[in-house]
Amino acid sequence: MTKNWKYIALMAAAFPATAAVAQTGDAGRRAVDLERYEEAKSIYKRQLGDRNSDNAYFALGDIYLKTGKTDSAAYYFNQGIANNKRSYINQVGLGKIALEQGNRAQAEKAFNEALSGRGKKDAYVLAMVGDAYVNAPNATEADINKGIAYLKQALERDKNNALANVILGDAYLKLKKGGEAMSSYDRAIQLDDKYATAYLRRGQLYTSSRNYNEAEEAFKKAIEIDPNFAPAYSDLGELYYFAGQYDQALSTFQKYVDMAENTPETRAKYASFLFLTKNYEKALQEAEAVLQTQPDNTVMNRLRAYSYMELGQPEKALQAIESYMQKVDPSKLIAEDYEYYGRILNKNNQPAKAIENMEKALQMNDANVELYAELANAYAKNNQYDKAIQVYERKRKNVEPSNADYYYMGNIYMMAGEEKAAAKDTQVANEFFQKADSTYGKVTETNPTYAYGHLWRARAKASQDPETEQGLARPHYEEFIKIAGEDKEKYKRDLIEANSYLGYYYYLKGERDNATKYWQEVKVLDPANPQADAALNEIGKSAKKK
Repeated sequence: MTKNWKYIALMAAAFPATAAVAQTGDAGRRAVDLERYEEAKSIYKRQLGDRNSDNAYFALGDIYLKTGKTDSAAYYFNQGIANNKRSYINQVGLGKIALEQGNRAQAEKAFNEALSGRGKKDAYVLAMVGDAYVNAPNATEADINKGIAYLKQALERDKNNALANVILGDAYLKLKKGGEAMSSYDRAIQLDDKYATAYLRRGQLYTSSRNYNEAEEAFKKAIEIDPNFAPAYSDLGELYYFAGQYDQALSTFQKYVDMAENTPETRAKYASFLFLTKNYEKALQEAEAVLQTQPDNTVMNRLRAYSYMELGQPEKALQAIESYMQKVDPSKLIAEDYEYYGRILNKNNQPAKAIENMEKALQMNDANVELYAELANAYAKNNQYDKAIQVYERKRKNVEPSNADYYYMGNIYMMAGEEKAAAKDTQVANEFFQKADSTYGKVTETNPTYAYGHLWRARAKASQDPETEQGLARPHYEEFIKIAGEDKEKYKRDLIEANSYLGYYYYLKGERDNATKYWQEVKVLDPANPQADAALNEIGKSAKKK
């Protein structure tokens, strides 16, 4: 429902989407809709002794599959088939597992078995095959369209199937066909105006299209229908988060926690939400609590490392993320994992490894414009200045450089120049300083009244004239003083720098009055400034000699 990376990395992964495990109206399905999975399991397990227990076996298997317990899912699907060799719906379950494992050939074999005999006429079987394709991990457009075809067949068999309409809406949404998605959700509501999940989906669709007022209304309608409908509180809380209403977001999400089952999964989702709302300390506490009972919980291990980084504890962050990276299946690592690992390594003064991981992050998501500056900084710390500048060139593919970009690029040129100057390679050093000046010049061109732009240019010019013989920095320091002089307290330190430069420059030129003027201004800014005292004393001596 959003492209916000933190949502994708944390919220979406911390808790499974509502599982389409049974037809609307039964108690087990309602428990699943309320995200009360343990309650749902108990309900379905009590149904396993019934003569027609196929759907209960399938529902149990699907809950386990959606909560990442593939072995338990396979057990119940196979038990359903052992109990009834013509259990078409549990063949669908085995097909879902095959899709989860990336074995499409095995999945199609299981689905063909499910759709043999009476299965091909069973609207529920058809709908669940459709659901399998639509919600398969890494579902392709072809998979989703195949799922849509099966869902349409299900609706031909049962035109009053509200659940099939909701899944069909989900399929259209994945294909970015918002109009068709909304029509499907509306059809589900027409068939069952008390179907809270259909209103939830409408709210999610409105959220993705940034129609926040309609989204809020839809979520509140779901809650009106069922005040205990936990997912609606979750999504409403997320909506407030996207709107920047963090206090309301957190209080609404707390209602979700109160309504949902008290499980490690619920706490994991709460921890993720705390992280999103920048409650890093509490997020870390919740993550640690979940890890007490689920030490291998992927998202909580990830969040622990992220939280340490945000709390300014890079050493603990490094220990946490390296433990996480060693534990997790490499296929489950996301771009943000490599990003945070790179940032953490950079904070721990390991620029080479930081570069390696940030490059991996950008390979997976080159639109992460915030990461380019950190990558460039890591290259610069590793004395790879050319590559640092190339990073900003790569960034331009996604967004035009900002003043901040020009600032950082200029700084990189300055660092390169200072390194060459220290090595007595004056010519190359000056080339870098000139590039720094022209880069900072991009800032003063677009924003001529931005004081710091002139300060940066002054420093780049001064580096080309280390003895201050030419006064290259003079016009830029003068412009800086002109702009910044109206707020001396804010710019105090830098005004001391500018006035000191000009005082020294005019002293070298023999212009005692001008020199005195600037050094006296330094004294106004900093009465105890030793350089100003020494300079004014020297100017006084030279005046007496004459």
